[in-house]
Amino acid sequence: MPFPNLRMPATSPARIKNLIHGFQAVLIFLAWVLTIAVFTKSGGIDGRSGWFFGVCWLSIPALIYLVAVPTFPRARRFGNVYAFATVDALMIILWFSGWVAVASYVAEGKSKGQDEQKDSKDKKSGCDAFAYGSASKCSVSTATVIFGVVIFLLFISTAYFSFRNVAYFRRTGTMPDAVSDPTFDAQTKAAFSSNPAHEFEEEDEFRLGRGGGAGGSGGEGPSHYGQDRDEDYALLQQSEADELGGSHHGGVSGAYDPTSTHGGSVMHDYDTSYNSGGYTSRFEENTEGYRDTSYHSATEYSR
Repeated sequence: MPFPNLRMPATSPARIKNLIHGFQAVLIFLAWVLTIAVFTKSGGIDGRSGWFFGVCWLSIPALIYLVAVPTFPRARRFGNVYAFATVDALMIILWFSGWVAVASYVAEGKSKGQDEQKDSKDKKSGCDAFAYGSASKCSVSTATVIFGVVIFLLFISTAYFSFRNVAYFRRTGTMPDAVSDPTFDAQTKAAFSSNPAHEFEEEDEFRLGRGGGAGGSGGEGPSHYGQDRDEDYALLQQSEADELGGSHHGGVSGAYDPTSTHGGSVMHDYDTSYNSGGYTSRFEENTEGYRDTSYHSATEYSR
């Protein structure tokens, strides 16, 4: 009994990157919801929490570009390895500034609250001493900091893939994951591009008789089609050879010949007029009335 294959299927780096971005989208949505919860707490809205909220919104178009462009063939014309790396690097900076801003807001509120309770007998610490609102507001803000740190680290990992693709592109001049990506062929057949080379390959297969189906049996398959094309081409060549060889067909009676000395001569040509009966019969020339116009040396004339 054969053992089952326990090897994991190979996953392209592009798919891994898209999965990370999908996980980031979920975390960003949760961080966005938590920030709204912070705004609903008493104590007002701090600008640092507002900046974190704005970073959540700025991440939406960035994720759409980073995920949709490599995924959908019709959008791949907007893809660029340098653009992907730039967007990932920009999001690293934005999320770093976002979670640092909220972390400073929470730390400042705790420190200020503890300073205000120096003379108090019931000293509080941590979020209980938060000076900018309730303890729950401090706790939720701390949760947003944690989400921000995770999202920031995930953008570092996706930026690694982007800069790796940039290095690959600079080394080879081609887009990475283009050959192994099963949707790459769909891109070449999309509305924004064409693939005439594929059509030429199909035409060659028909011409050489290598097509599939019933071609090998001599029936109505592609192989039979290729043989018919070869036979037609051979007949066309034979027809052209017959037309060019003027000696096989007679001339036209009464045709004008500019080199002739009398009106009864004819041109050595084939009949180009319509004749339902086929070619005319062979015409025998009367050369008695021709003038000799060929070249002769002076000695021959002296004779």
